[in-house]
Amino acid sequence: MPAPVGAVWAALVDLAEWARWWAVVTVELIDPAAGTVLRPGLRFRILGSRPGGPPRGWTVEVLEVVPQERIDLLYAEGDMYGPTSWELAPVAAGTSVAYVYHGVRPVNAEMAAAWRRWGSGSHECNMRLATLPGLARYLRGEPLDDAWRAQVTAAVADCIAGLPVLDA
Repeated sequence: MPAPVGAVWAALVDLAEWARWWAVVTVELIDPAAGTVLRPGLRFRILGSRPGGPPRGWTVEVLEVVPQERIDLLYAEGDMYGPTSWELAPVAAGTSVAYVYHGVRPVNAEMAAAWRRWGSGSHECNMRLATLPGLARYLRGEPLDDAWRAQVTAAVADCIAGLPVLDA
């Protein structure tokens, strides 16, 4: 990311910021009174779909927050289950950012079929073409308007369509 760790951290640690740069999902607070700053025990829902696919959703619980280093999450309920994390590290050009699945798996037949077909390729297309570029644009102060979102959605759809079929 073309920004210092502190700026990236500010965009990641507050759910209110996610809608500004994460083009392929929406976030719903389970308890709006709990606030939007990530802390252990906070739960929220992520909703999204691959282009042309059915809507998907899962409840996320914050497990641990290590300031300016990592946010550990658990997909606790919904279409997927398992731990994941945002991981940050300073680098010469700014900040290295990764959203890593640590054993996330599907929990229903439809999601399992998609995973058998593409593995985590759909996630990788979204991260590479939408999520991380959206975060970078946001940090640079560039617009993330409807035209950009439409372009990203089309690019993600093309990426997913081009994935090799692992198990038909």
